[in-house]
Amino acid sequence: MLPIDEPESGFIGREESDCYLGAAMRDVEIISETASGVIATGRRFGRRWFIKALRPELADASCMRRRLIKEFEIHSRLRHPGLSQAAALEEIDGLGLSIVQEWVEGTNLHEALRQGSLTPSQRRRVLRELTGIVAYLHSCGVVHRDIKPSNVMLRSAGGEVVLVDFGLADTDDYVEIKQPGGTPGFISPEQISSGGANPADDIYSLGVVMRELCPRYSVLARRCTGPLRRRPKDGGALLKLLQRRARRPRLISIALIAAAIVLMGALALWRITMLENDSQYSGQRLTDLAAKNARNEALVTTLHDSLTTVHTRLDSAQTKLNSTQTELNKISDYEQLKRASLTTGYEQIDRRLQQSDRETFSKFSNGDGERYVAALVELGKTQPKAIEQYCASIAKAGLTPEDLEKLRTDLYNYQSLRLSEYQARWTKKIYPDWQ
Repeated sequence: MLPIDEPESGFIGREESDCYLGAAMRDVEIISETASGVIATGRRFGRRWFIKALRPELADASCMRRRLIKEFEIHSRLRHPGLSQAAALEEIDGLGLSIVQEWVEGTNLHEALRQGSLTPSQRRRVLRELTGIVAYLHSCGVVHRDIKPSNVMLRSAGGEVVLVDFGLADTDDYVEIKQPGGTPGFISPEQISSGGANPADDIYSLGVVMRELCPRYSVLARRCTGPLRRRPKDGGALLKLLQRRARRPRLISIALIAAAIVLMGALALWRITMLENDSQYSGQRLTDLAAKNARNEALVTTLHDSLTTVHTRLDSAQTKLNSTQTELNKISDYEQLKRASLTTGYEQIDRRLQQSDRETFSKFSNGDGERYVAALVELGKTQPKAIEQYCASIAKAGLTPEDLEKLRTDLYNYQSLRLSEYQARWTKKIYPDWQ
Protein backbone atom coordinates (compact mmCIF):
# COMPACT_ATOMS: atom_id res chain seq x y z
CA MET A 1 0.00 0.00 0.00
CA LEU A 2 3.04 2.33 -0.10
CA PRO A 3 4.02 4.66 -2.97
CA ILE A 4 7.00 3.50 -5.01
CA ASP A 5 9.41 5.78 -6.80
CA GLU A 6 7.00 8.73 -6.80
CA PRO A 7 7.07 12.15 -5.06
CA GLU A 8 5.32 12.33 -1.72
CA SER A 9 1.87 13.90 -1.63
CA GLY A 10 1.13 16.75 0.78
CA PHE A 11 -1.02 19.67 1.80
CA ILE A 12 -0.07 23.34 1.61
CA GLY A 13 -0.84 24.91 5.01
CA ARG A 14 -2.06 23.59 8.41
CA GLU A 15 -5.21 23.54 10.61
CA GLU A 16 -6.19 22.31 14.11
CA SER A 17 -8.16 19.19 15.15
CA ASP A 18 -9.50 17.07 18.02
CA CYS A 19 -9.06 13.30 18.39
CA TYR A 20 -11.03 10.08 18.69
CA LEU A 21 -10.34 7.08 20.90
CA GLY A 22 -10.41 3.41 19.87
CA ALA A 23 -9.42 -0.11 20.87
CA ALA A 24 -5.95 -1.59 21.43
CA MET A 25 -3.78 -3.14 18.72
CA ARG A 26 -1.25 -6.01 19.04
CA ASP A 27 2.06 -6.69 17.27
CA VAL A 28 2.40 -3.15 15.98
CA GLU A 29 5.30 -2.83 13.54
CA ILE A 30 6.44 0.36 11.77
CA ILE A 31 7.16 -0.34 8.10
CA SER A 32 7.79 3.17 6.74
CA GLU A 33 7.97 6.86 7.58
CA THR A 34 7.16 9.92 5.50
CA ALA A 35 7.86 13.60 6.07
CA SER A 36 4.78 13.93 8.28
CA GLY A 37 3.52 10.43 9.00
CA VAL A 38 4.28 6.91 10.14
CA ILE A 39 3.01 3.82 8.32
CA ALA A 40 2.68 0.64 10.38
CA THR A 41 0.86 -2.68 10.56
CA GLY A 42 -0.77 -4.46 13.47
CA ARG A 43 -2.94 -7.46 14.29
CA ARG A 44 -6.32 -7.66 15.97
CA PHE A 45 -8.86 -10.49 16.01
CA GLY A 46 -6.61 -12.54 13.69
CA ARG A 47 -6.57 -9.86 10.98
CA ARG A 48 -3.78 -7.68 9.72
CA TRP A 49 -4.48 -3.94 9.68
CA PHE A 50 -2.92 -0.94 8.00
CA ILE A 51 -2.12 1.87 10.46
CA LYS A 52 -1.47 5.50 9.59
CA ALA A 53 -0.19 7.83 12.34
CA LEU A 54 1.77 11.06 12.79
CA ARG A 55 5.50 11.35 13.33
CA PRO A 56 6.37 11.68 17.06
CA GLU A 57 7.51 15.30 16.71
CA LEU A 58 4.14 16.18 15.05
CA ALA A 59 1.89 14.02 17.23
CA ASP A 60 0.87 16.95 19.49
CA ALA A 61 0.39 19.47 16.68
CA SER A 62 -3.34 20.23 16.62
CA CYS A 63 -3.32 21.10 12.91
CA MET A 64 -1.85 17.72 11.99
CA ARG A 65 -4.33 15.91 14.23
CA ARG A 66 -7.24 17.72 12.56
CA ARG A 67 -6.01 16.65 9.15
CA LEU A 68 -5.84 13.04 10.34
CA ILE A 69 -9.37 13.29 11.72
CA LYS A 70 -10.67 14.84 8.50
CA GLU A 71 -9.12 12.01 6.48
CA PHE A 72 -10.81 9.41 8.71
CA GLU A 73 -14.21 11.14 8.69
CA ILE A 74 -14.25 11.30 4.89
CA HIS A 75 -12.87 7.79 4.40
CA SER A 76 -15.02 6.02 7.02
CA ARG A 77 -18.35 7.07 5.49
CA LEU A 78 -17.55 5.49 2.10
CA ARG A 79 -18.73 1.95 1.29
CA HIS A 80 -17.55 0.47 -2.00
CA PRO A 81 -15.77 -2.81 -2.96
CA GLY A 82 -13.10 -0.74 -4.69
CA LEU A 83 -12.21 1.27 -1.57
CA SER A 84 -10.18 0.11 1.42
CA GLN A 85 -12.24 0.14 4.62
CA ALA A 86 -11.43 2.73 7.31
CA ALA A 87 -12.21 0.83 10.54
CA ALA A 88 -11.29 3.17 13.41
CA LEU A 89 -9.54 6.30 14.62
CA GLU A 90 -7.86 5.50 17.92
CA GLU A 91 -4.90 6.07 20.21
CA ILE A 92 -2.33 3.27 19.74
CA ASP A 93 0.53 2.73 22.16
CA GLY A 94 3.78 4.02 20.68
CA LEU A 95 2.03 5.72 17.74
CA GLY A 96 -0.55 8.04 19.23
CA LEU A 97 -3.65 9.04 17.27
CA SER A 98 -3.91 6.62 14.30
CA ILE A 99 -6.24 5.62 11.49
CA VAL A 100 -6.82 1.85 11.33
CA GLN A 101 -7.65 0.65 7.81
CA GLU A 102 -8.15 -2.58 5.93
CA TRP A 103 -4.88 -4.17 4.79
CA VAL A 104 -5.04 -4.74 1.01
CA GLU A 105 -2.91 -7.73 -0.02
CA GLY A 106 -1.51 -7.24 -3.52
CA THR A 107 0.63 -4.94 -5.63
CA ASN A 108 0.09 -1.37 -6.71
CA LEU A 109 -0.54 -0.30 -10.30
CA HIS A 110 2.77 1.58 -10.52
CA GLU A 111 4.71 -1.63 -9.86
CA ALA A 112 2.49 -3.68 -12.22
CA LEU A 113 3.07 -1.20 -15.06
CA ARG A 114 6.80 -1.17 -14.40
CA GLN A 115 6.92 -4.97 -14.57
CA GLY A 116 4.71 -5.08 -17.69
CA SER A 117 2.56 -7.83 -16.16
CA LEU A 118 -0.81 -6.52 -17.40
CA THR A 119 -2.33 -7.56 -20.73
CA PRO A 120 -4.22 -4.98 -22.86
CA SER A 121 -7.59 -6.38 -21.74
CA GLN A 122 -6.51 -6.27 -18.09
CA ARG A 123 -5.39 -2.66 -18.52
CA ARG A 124 -8.80 -1.71 -19.92
CA ARG A 125 -10.54 -3.52 -17.05
CA VAL A 126 -8.40 -1.72 -14.47
CA LEU A 127 -9.22 1.63 -16.08
CA ARG A 128 -12.97 0.90 -16.08
CA GLU A 129 -12.96 -0.26 -12.45
CA LEU A 130 -10.87 2.70 -11.30
CA THR A 131 -13.20 5.13 -13.12
CA GLY A 132 -16.20 3.42 -11.51
CA ILE A 133 -14.66 3.90 -8.07
CA VAL A 134 -14.03 7.59 -8.76
CA ALA A 135 -17.61 7.94 -10.06
CA TYR A 136 -18.84 6.55 -6.73
CA LEU A 137 -16.67 9.04 -4.80
CA HIS A 138 -18.03 11.94 -6.84
CA SER A 139 -21.60 10.75 -6.31
CA CYS A 140 -20.87 10.97 -2.55
CA GLY A 141 -19.47 14.49 -2.95
CA VAL A 142 -15.89 13.36 -2.28
CA VAL A 143 -12.83 14.34 -4.36
CA HIS A 144 -9.77 12.12 -3.87
CA ARG A 145 -7.19 14.66 -5.16
CA ASP A 146 -4.30 12.15 -5.22
CA ILE A 147 -5.12 9.60 -7.94
CA LYS A 148 -1.89 8.03 -9.23
CA PRO A 149 -0.69 4.48 -9.99
CA SER A 150 0.97 4.01 -6.58
CA ASN A 151 -2.39 4.70 -4.85
CA VAL A 152 -4.21 2.05 -6.93
CA MET A 153 -3.90 -1.48 -5.51
CA LEU A 154 -4.57 -4.71 -7.41
CA ARG A 155 -5.69 -7.46 -5.03
CA SER A 156 -3.68 -10.68 -5.17
CA ALA A 157 -6.91 -12.70 -5.24
CA GLY A 158 -8.80 -11.78 -8.38
CA GLY A 159 -6.89 -8.63 -9.33
CA GLU A 160 -9.74 -6.29 -8.28
CA VAL A 161 -8.88 -2.59 -8.19
CA VAL A 162 -8.78 -0.84 -4.79
CA LEU A 163 -8.20 2.91 -4.42
CA VAL A 164 -6.28 3.83 -1.24
CA ASP A 165 -4.79 6.84 0.62
CA PHE A 166 -7.43 9.48 1.41
CA GLY A 167 -4.90 11.83 3.04
CA LEU A 168 -5.72 14.61 0.57
CA ALA A 169 -9.44 13.83 0.05
CA ASP A 170 -11.86 16.73 0.44
CA THR A 171 -15.56 17.56 0.24
CA ASP A 172 -17.67 20.69 0.25
CA ASP A 173 -18.88 19.68 3.75
CA TYR A 174 -15.67 21.05 5.26
CA VAL A 175 -14.90 24.74 5.48
CA GLU A 176 -11.39 24.29 6.91
CA ILE A 177 -8.16 22.69 5.74
CA LYS A 178 -8.88 23.61 2.11
CA GLN A 179 -5.27 23.94 0.97
CA PRO A 180 -4.20 22.76 -2.49
CA GLY A 181 -2.80 19.22 -2.46
CA GLY A 182 -1.62 16.54 -4.86
CA THR A 183 1.38 14.86 -6.48
CA PRO A 184 3.54 16.59 -9.12
CA GLY A 185 2.76 15.25 -12.56
CA PHE A 186 -0.79 14.22 -11.58
CA ILE A 187 -2.21 17.38 -9.95
CA SER A 188 -4.36 19.63 -12.12
CA PRO A 189 -3.40 23.28 -12.77
CA GLU A 190 -6.65 24.42 -11.13
CA GLN A 191 -5.86 22.50 -7.92
CA ILE A 192 -2.39 24.08 -7.73
CA SER A 193 -3.83 27.58 -8.01
CA SER A 194 -6.99 27.36 -5.90
CA GLY A 195 -7.31 24.01 -4.05
CA GLY A 196 -10.81 22.99 -2.97
CA ALA A 197 -12.82 19.89 -3.89
CA ASN A 198 -13.61 19.83 -7.63
CA PRO A 199 -14.28 16.50 -9.44
CA ALA A 200 -12.43 17.97 -12.44
CA ASP A 201 -9.18 17.58 -10.46
CA ASP A 202 -9.69 13.80 -10.26
CA ILE A 203 -10.61 13.69 -13.96
CA TYR A 204 -7.28 15.36 -14.79
CA SER A 205 -5.37 12.81 -12.67
CA LEU A 206 -7.31 9.95 -14.31
CA GLY A 207 -6.32 11.33 -17.71
CA VAL A 208 -2.62 11.18 -16.77
CA VAL A 209 -3.05 7.58 -15.50
CA MET A 210 -5.05 6.69 -18.64
CA ARG A 211 -2.23 7.90 -20.90
CA GLU A 212 0.17 5.39 -19.33
CA LEU A 213 -2.32 2.59 -18.68
CA CYS A 214 -4.15 2.55 -22.06
CA PRO A 215 -2.14 4.37 -24.76
CA ARG A 216 -4.87 3.64 -27.33
CA TYR A 217 -7.19 5.97 -25.35
CA SER A 218 -4.92 8.94 -26.09
CA VAL A 219 -7.75 11.11 -27.49
CA LEU A 220 -9.87 10.66 -24.36
CA ALA A 221 -6.79 11.15 -22.15
CA ARG A 222 -6.04 14.46 -23.86
CA ARG A 223 -9.62 15.54 -23.28
CA CYS A 224 -9.34 14.70 -19.57
CA THR A 225 -6.08 16.65 -19.19
CA GLY A 226 -7.13 19.52 -21.43
CA PRO A 227 -8.91 22.77 -20.58
CA LEU A 228 -11.50 22.57 -17.81
CA ARG A 229 -14.42 23.22 -20.18
CA ARG A 230 -13.56 20.12 -22.30
CA ARG A 231 -13.21 17.63 -19.45
CA PRO A 232 -16.02 15.28 -18.40
CA LYS A 233 -17.73 16.92 -15.43
CA ASP A 234 -17.15 13.98 -13.06
CA GLY A 235 -16.32 10.27 -12.82
CA GLY A 236 -19.81 9.20 -13.86
CA ALA A 237 -19.61 11.14 -17.12
CA LEU A 238 -16.15 9.69 -17.85
CA LEU A 239 -17.40 6.17 -17.11
CA LYS A 240 -20.18 6.61 -19.69
CA LEU A 241 -17.61 7.65 -22.30
CA LEU A 242 -15.51 4.56 -21.54
CA GLN A 243 -18.55 2.27 -21.76
CA ARG A 244 -19.58 3.85 -25.06
CA ARG A 245 -16.08 3.32 -26.45
CA ALA A 246 -16.08 -0.31 -25.27
CA ARG A 247 -19.41 -1.00 -27.05
CA ARG A 248 -18.24 0.48 -30.35
CA PRO A 249 -16.13 -2.52 -31.57
CA ARG A 250 -18.93 -4.91 -30.55
CA LEU A 251 -21.52 -2.99 -32.58
CA ILE A 252 -19.20 -2.88 -35.58
CA SER A 253 -18.67 -6.65 -35.37
CA ILE A 254 -22.43 -7.26 -35.18
CA ALA A 255 -23.00 -5.01 -38.19
CA LEU A 256 -20.30 -6.79 -40.20
CA ILE A 257 -21.72 -10.22 -39.34
CA ALA A 258 -25.22 -9.09 -40.31
CA ALA A 259 -23.93 -7.66 -43.59
CA ALA A 260 -22.09 -10.90 -44.33
CA ILE A 261 -25.25 -12.95 -43.67
CA VAL A 262 -27.30 -10.72 -45.97
CA LEU A 263 -24.65 -10.91 -48.69
CA MET A 264 -24.42 -14.70 -48.44
CA GLY A 265 -28.21 -14.95 -48.65
CA ALA A 266 -28.27 -12.70 -51.73
CA LEU A 267 -25.52 -14.74 -53.41
CA ALA A 268 -27.36 -17.98 -52.65
CA LEU A 269 -30.58 -16.58 -54.11
CA TRP A 270 -28.74 -15.36 -57.19
CA ARG A 271 -27.13 -18.78 -57.65
CA ILE A 272 -30.49 -20.56 -57.40
CA THR A 273 -31.99 -18.19 -59.95
CA MET A 274 -29.08 -18.78 -62.33
CA LEU A 275 -29.39 -22.57 -62.03
CA GLU A 276 -33.10 -22.35 -62.76
CA ASN A 277 -32.43 -20.22 -65.85
CA ASP A 278 -29.72 -22.62 -67.03
CA SER A 279 -32.11 -25.53 -66.71
CA GLN A 280 -34.83 -23.73 -68.68
CA TYR A 281 -32.64 -22.66 -71.54
CA SER A 282 -30.27 -25.66 -71.81
CA GLY A 283 -32.22 -27.07 -74.78
CA GLN A 284 -32.16 -23.77 -76.60
CA ARG A 285 -28.38 -23.50 -76.07
CA LEU A 286 -27.79 -26.86 -77.73
CA THR A 287 -29.68 -25.61 -80.78
CA ASP A 288 -27.64 -22.42 -80.95
CA LEU A 289 -24.22 -24.18 -80.85
CA ALA A 290 -24.05 -24.46 -84.62
CA ALA A 291 -24.80 -20.76 -85.09
CA LYS A 292 -22.19 -19.82 -82.50
CA ASN A 293 -19.47 -21.70 -84.40
CA ALA A 294 -19.92 -19.25 -87.27
CA ARG A 295 -19.25 -16.37 -84.93
CA ASN A 296 -15.96 -17.75 -83.54
CA GLU A 297 -13.90 -15.29 -85.54
CA ALA A 298 -15.87 -12.36 -84.14
CA LEU A 299 -15.48 -13.85 -80.67
CA VAL A 300 -11.68 -14.00 -81.03
CA THR A 301 -11.66 -10.35 -82.07
CA THR A 302 -13.78 -9.47 -79.07
CA LEU A 303 -11.45 -11.38 -76.74
CA HIS A 304 -8.47 -9.52 -78.16
CA ASP A 305 -10.20 -6.19 -77.52
CA SER A 306 -11.03 -7.32 -74.00
CA LEU A 307 -7.40 -8.21 -73.31
CA THR A 308 -6.32 -4.79 -74.56
CA THR A 309 -8.82 -3.18 -72.19
CA VAL A 310 -7.52 -5.30 -69.30
CA HIS A 311 -3.93 -4.20 -69.99
CA THR A 312 -5.05 -0.59 -70.07
CA ARG A 313 -6.79 -0.96 -66.73
CA LEU A 314 -3.74 -2.69 -65.26
CA ASP A 315 -1.57 0.25 -66.36
CA SER A 316 -4.04 2.64 -64.73
CA ALA A 317 -4.04 0.56 -61.54
CA GLN A 318 -0.23 0.59 -61.48
CA THR A 319 -0.26 4.38 -61.79
CA LYS A 320 -2.68 4.65 -58.85
CA LEU A 321 -0.55 2.22 -56.85
CA ASN A 322 2.53 4.36 -57.44
CA SER A 323 0.59 7.42 -56.34
CA THR A 324 -0.58 5.63 -53.19
CA GLN A 325 2.97 4.56 -52.40
CA THR A 326 4.09 8.17 -52.72
CA GLU A 327 1.41 9.25 -50.22
CA LEU A 328 2.44 6.45 -47.85
CA ASN A 329 6.03 7.62 -48.05
CA LYS A 330 4.91 11.15 -47.14
CA ILE A 331 2.95 9.80 -44.17
CA SER A 332 5.97 7.74 -43.05
CA ASP A 333 8.23 10.80 -43.29
CA TYR A 334 5.75 12.81 -41.22
CA GLU A 335 5.59 10.11 -38.52
CA GLN A 336 9.40 10.02 -38.41
CA LEU A 337 9.39 13.81 -38.00
CA LYS A 338 7.00 13.54 -35.04
CA ARG A 339 9.06 10.81 -33.36
CA ALA A 340 12.32 12.70 -33.96
CA SER A 341 10.82 15.94 -32.61
CA LEU A 342 9.61 14.19 -29.43
CA THR A 343 12.94 12.37 -28.94
CA THR A 344 14.94 15.59 -29.42
CA GLY A 345 12.66 17.40 -26.95
CA TYR A 346 13.20 14.65 -24.35
CA GLU A 347 16.97 14.82 -24.88
CA GLN A 348 17.02 18.61 -24.48
CA ILE A 349 15.04 18.36 -21.22
CA ASP A 350 17.44 15.70 -19.92
CA ARG A 351 20.50 17.78 -20.90
CA ARG A 352 19.17 20.88 -19.16
CA LEU A 353 18.34 18.95 -15.98
CA GLN A 354 21.73 17.21 -16.04
CA GLN A 355 23.47 20.58 -16.51
CA SER A 356 21.51 22.11 -13.62
CA ASP A 357 22.29 19.10 -11.46
CA ARG A 358 25.99 19.25 -12.33
CA GLU A 359 26.52 23.01 -12.20
CA THR A 360 24.13 24.05 -9.42
CA PHE A 361 22.22 21.52 -7.33
CA SER A 362 25.05 18.99 -6.86
CA LYS A 363 27.05 21.74 -5.12
CA PHE A 364 24.42 22.29 -2.42
CA SER A 365 24.66 20.49 0.89
CA ASN A 366 22.80 20.25 4.19
CA GLY A 367 21.92 23.79 5.30
CA ASP A 368 21.65 25.32 1.82
CA GLY A 369 17.86 25.23 1.92
CA GLU A 370 17.27 28.87 0.93
CA ARG A 371 19.72 28.73 -1.98
CA TYR A 372 18.21 25.42 -3.05
CA VAL A 373 14.65 26.83 -3.07
CA ALA A 374 15.79 29.92 -5.02
CA ALA A 375 17.61 27.76 -7.57
CA LEU A 376 14.56 25.49 -7.85
CA VAL A 377 12.26 28.47 -8.51
CA GLU A 378 14.65 29.76 -11.19
CA LEU A 379 14.75 26.32 -12.78
CA GLY A 380 10.95 26.24 -12.79
CA LYS A 381 10.95 29.50 -14.80
CA THR A 382 13.56 28.55 -17.38
CA GLN A 383 12.32 25.04 -18.19
CA PRO A 384 8.89 26.08 -19.61
CA LYS A 385 10.55 28.86 -21.65
CA ALA A 386 12.93 26.33 -23.19
CA ILE A 387 10.04 24.02 -24.07
CA GLU A 388 8.07 26.84 -25.70
CA GLN A 389 11.15 27.96 -27.69
CA TYR A 390 11.67 24.40 -28.88
CA CYS A 391 7.99 24.01 -29.87
CA ALA A 392 8.18 27.32 -31.75
CA SER A 393 11.16 26.04 -33.73
CA ILE A 394 9.43 22.70 -34.41
CA ALA A 395 6.32 24.51 -35.70
CA LYS A 396 8.33 25.54 -38.77
CA ALA A 397 9.14 21.89 -39.55
CA GLY A 398 5.61 21.19 -40.77
CA LEU A 399 3.77 19.62 -37.82
CA THR A 400 0.01 20.16 -37.68
CA PRO A 401 -1.34 22.35 -34.81
CA GLU A 402 -2.91 19.27 -33.20
CA ASP A 403 0.35 17.26 -33.25
CA LEU A 404 2.31 20.32 -32.09
CA GLU A 405 -0.05 20.71 -29.11
CA LYS A 406 0.31 17.00 -28.26
CA LEU A 407 4.11 17.37 -28.50
CA ARG A 408 3.98 20.33 -26.11
CA THR A 409 1.79 18.38 -23.63
CA ASP A 410 4.08 15.32 -23.76
CA LEU A 411 7.18 17.48 -23.18
CA TYR A 412 5.58 19.23 -20.17
CA ASN A 413 4.55 15.88 -18.67
CA TYR A 414 7.99 14.39 -19.29
CA GLN A 415 9.63 17.44 -17.75
CA SER A 416 7.39 17.10 -14.65
CA LEU A 417 8.29 13.44 -14.21
CA ARG A 418 12.02 13.99 -14.69
CA LEU A 419 12.09 17.09 -12.48
CA SER A 420 10.28 15.21 -9.69
CA GLU A 421 12.98 12.49 -9.85
CA TYR A 422 15.81 15.01 -9.65
CA GLN A 423 14.00 16.99 -6.95
CA ALA A 424 13.61 13.89 -4.77
CA ARG A 425 17.39 13.33 -4.94
CA TRP A 426 18.22 16.98 -4.31
CA THR A 427 15.79 17.23 -1.38
CA LYS A 428 17.31 14.15 0.24
CA LYS A 429 20.73 15.79 0.01
CA ILE A 430 19.62 19.20 1.33
CA TYR A 431 17.36 17.74 4.00
CA PRO A 432 18.94 14.40 4.95
CA ASP A 433 16.57 13.98 7.91
CA TRP A 434 13.54 13.61 5.56
CA GLN A 435 12.64 10.09 4.54
